[in-house]
Amino acid sequence: MNNGPKKTPFWIDRLLMFAALLACLAVLLVLFVGWQRGRHHRHGLISDITVNLGGRPQREHCTTCHPGGGRPITAGERTHQGHPDIAPHSPERLGCTGCHLGEGMALDETISHGLPGLGARTVLKGKEMQASCFRCHEPGPLPGAERAWSGYRLFLEKACDTCHHVAGLGRGGHFGPDLSTIGSHLGLAQIEVAIREPAKDPKNSIMPRFPLSSAQVAQLAYFLKSRVKDPYYATPMQVQAGRISLPALPAEAGAGILRGKKCLACHRFGEEDGRIAPDLTYIGDLRSADFLGEFLASPGRLIPGAVMPTIPLGDEERTRILRLLTTEAVGPVSLHGQVVTEEAGHDGHGEAADSAAKHLYMALCQRCHAAAGDGFGPIQPNLATFPRAFAGNAEFFRRVADERLAGILEKGIPGTSMPPYGRLLGRESRERLLDLLFGAFIGAPRQDKAELPPLPARPAVRAEDTLFDKLCQSCHGVAGTGTGPEHLKYLPRPRNLTNRPYFAPQDDERIARSIADGIPGTAMPAFRNRLNGEELWAMVEKVRTFSESR
Repeated sequence: MNNGPKKTPFWIDRLLMFAALLACLAVLLVLFVGWQRGRHHRHGLISDITVNLGGRPQREHCTTCHPGGGRPITAGERTHQGHPDIAPHSPERLGCTGCHLGEGMALDETISHGLPGLGARTVLKGKEMQASCFRCHEPGPLPGAERAWSGYRLFLEKACDTCHHVAGLGRGGHFGPDLSTIGSHLGLAQIEVAIREPAKDPKNSIMPRFPLSSAQVAQLAYFLKSRVKDPYYATPMQVQAGRISLPALPAEAGAGILRGKKCLACHRFGEEDGRIAPDLTYIGDLRSADFLGEFLASPGRLIPGAVMPTIPLGDEERTRILRLLTTEAVGPVSLHGQVVTEEAGHDGHGEAADSAAKHLYMALCQRCHAAAGDGFGPIQPNLATFPRAFAGNAEFFRRVADERLAGILEKGIPGTSMPPYGRLLGRESRERLLDLLFGAFIGAPRQDKAELPPLPARPAVRAEDTLFDKLCQSCHGVAGTGTGPEHLKYLPRPRNLTNRPYFAPQDDERIARSIADGIPGTAMPAFRNRLNGEELWAMVEKVRTFSESR
């Protein structure tokens, strides 16, 4: 019997030999890579310089491959093309990354020339370099930075500072994201997309899409890219203390209060038009002075969901605006020099009357409801509620009594941007306009009305709602604000049930009818076959609780 040590299996020896061979190969590979890097750097060392920018030392390795700021050298190459003359700037004193962004200490090309993703540090070239001028220089007229300076002027002229805060302005809204350091987080391309397509991300963005040319978008992006965490023209102590400032643009002589307060960056008044918000040309004959004063103080109180921010106004400025809007902003309606009055087409028939109605529609309605009558007017995305579609929506208008339509045109719809036209337009003009809507868009006679089944009797005892969360919450939200988990799927958006000005004048039967039979032209379905009488009226009570408009 053999009690000696057992022999090690042969495969273990082979495995150890294979592992040792792999380790040797790995060491050789590391040595080879190091040798290759040494071939591309003089004496195998990494050259670097330290530059002083605004009191901040910045160390960079760009001169390793770009001696003198020229094109990168390759192995064995001795010559290089020098940096173009940028006097009075000096690459030897300023380095490369101050103007070209990038990350000076990085050796990896991908990292040093811009991190993947947002691309905030992507190397700037050619005209794009203007995006870095105002990181070192205080914003102002500067040779070579004309586009970036134009971007700053546009930022103020388009009232961007009304919603967005930018450090150094000494004012600025808090309605939108703070843009003080956006250049440290986003690249030029991302900034341009955010300006050009604000609803792309996030999808529920309320920022309007401004009518800007490609050149204007680029100019704004150049300026915003220069808004970084630590601008070189200010010391760290100045930044921390908030003692950096941006210049104010000189006020234009005779600009007027509306332009001075940047109202015309969004609104239209006379011939000047921002193409973002409602027309103020006739607002004095549409809204009362009390309404306008309260709206200026708090837009969202009278029109819940209004995207207009609260504009800071002194007492004198508020008085001047109200005086202007209630005296100069009045009818009669004029379009291309033609004044539309009651006398035009007085008999209410024929081409003259039809022409007058078309002028009225284009002057007063198409901005919201669109020239095609489908509700997608130029300012539709910026309104709190989707304008009613006329085209392709005959079923809705068949359910609405003609008296109610005439009343809407005369008195407007509270809680929405639909104003009352009772003072601006006489009854005859309003009738012509209604005839035009039915004839040109709705495609049904005004007298053709649908017969709907009667509503179930209201129970004597008030019942508690138990079905809202199950049937309505996905669209209208738990709080009834119209922003449920699925609200972005639909246009028109679900109704904001907290809108007190809208619901206060409505009777319970109207609300019950909307729940029971749905609302054509919207995503609101009919629940008549899913709710019994007690459940239906309990739902009406639930809707009332959101706006407390009982």
